[in-house]
Amino acid sequence: MPQIGWYNGMIGNPAEMTVPMLDRAVYFGDGCYEACLAVGTNAFHLDAHIDRFRRSLNALSIPFSYGSDALKDVLYSCLAAANEPSAVLYWQVSRATAPRTHAFPKDAEPNLLVTVTPKTPLPRERTVKLITAEDVRYAMCDVKTLNLIPNILANQRAASAGADEAVFVRDGIVTEGSHTNVHILKNGTLLTHPADNRILAGVTRAVLLELAGESGIPAAERAFTEDELKCADEVLITSSTLGVRRAESIDGIATGGKAEALYRTLAQAYERIFDRETRA
Repeated sequence: MPQIGWYNGMIGNPAEMTVPMLDRAVYFGDGCYEACLAVGTNAFHLDAHIDRFRRSLNALSIPFSYGSDALKDVLYSCLAAANEPSAVLYWQVSRATAPRTHAFPKDAEPNLLVTVTPKTPLPRERTVKLITAEDVRYAMCDVKTLNLIPNILANQRAASAGADEAVFVRDGIVTEGSHTNVHILKNGTLLTHPADNRILAGVTRAVLLELAGESGIPAAERAFTEDELKCADEVLITSSTLGVRRAESIDGIATGGKAEALYRTLAQAYERIFDRETRA
């Protein structure tokens, strides 16, 4: 459970704090969010997360008044108050507190909510188990909205199957995971789905592509099929909380293990940049 909660300037134990019933996040999921991993008060790639957050705000036409520095002040103050060795820093903005009507309310201020949740990172050698799931989400997957029911249902299917993540497949094409981006290594090349409206372009995904370039590993942003996924030399997932992870199975069948050196090059490069940026 989060140890620190912050809502429009009020801070306390989130289990005891309340959100107004008329917050549009409650009845419409009308808002967007971000999350990143922090070590102490050092949040990894925070500027990139804030940039993506502003893109989501713009896509939803939410007039958030906080500048980047003001938002950082709130986020850092919450991390300092939590005083955790490592934690997930989460924040969301809803459009407003207003009576329930579908049209945007006029002259209403957005609401800012922040939580800090203790998080012990998984061991860096820990592999993951995946399942595939039909991608039934809508056509705005590139916006990090609060509407995550398809993701929740898919991830619960994974948990019920003893897996760690569900990989979405739409019309035979792999898009992304329920809370990760999905990549494959095949014949020495890193492949990942293009950053279009079918996926949320992750911050860690961008880091992985940069590291591939710096490491001399060819990379291509192109769609790949479920068959290509299951025949890949390695299957990787990335997220802000997981970093870079290698899959050991998909739908209960062993996968990967054919390009370990390339995987380790990428994973270790990510670990170095993460450690450098979050070192106190």
